[in-house]
Amino acid sequence: MLARTPFTEIEIDGVGTYRLPNQWQAQRLRRLRGEERHTAVLAIGCGMTVRQFNKLPADKQAEVHKAYLALMSPSNVAPLADPVPANTRAIPRGHLSDGQKLAIGRWLQHHKASLPHGHFGPWVEKQEGLSRSMALQCMAMVKDRQGGGEG
Repeated sequence: MLARTPFTEIEIDGVGTYRLPNQWQAQRLRRLRGEERHTAVLAIGCGMTVRQFNKLPADKQAEVHKAYLALMSPSNVAPLADPVPANTRAIPRGHLSDGQKLAIGRWLQHHKASLPHGHFGPWVEKQEGLSRSMALQCMAMVKDRQGGGEG
């Protein structure tokens, strides 16, 4: 099986380049709901305001929507189950399944045990794509599963 790098942008004639929103833009978009949110995702990806995007012809808006779907397609996303050892695997962004959180939690507990006292927090902050709160959540989930949970 050949490894394929996912593409991150699509050129659209008459509109420009469409890119998925970055992390800051995605945070802002989470405040919106319904159709307003969807339109804002498409507009921001083109570097436009919602008002500018709504002025585009319907066929151009449809092309932008197709570009969005192509970038979000599962075939464009790198698979999570790769044969790379856990200590060298990049931590995926976005929503994680319970299985992924447990795997990350076990990986973090292994590294925490190998580091001197007070070095784990700074080590976590250096990890690309992993916040301290997500690290604590993953480790707590592992601890709950091992201890049978409290209640």
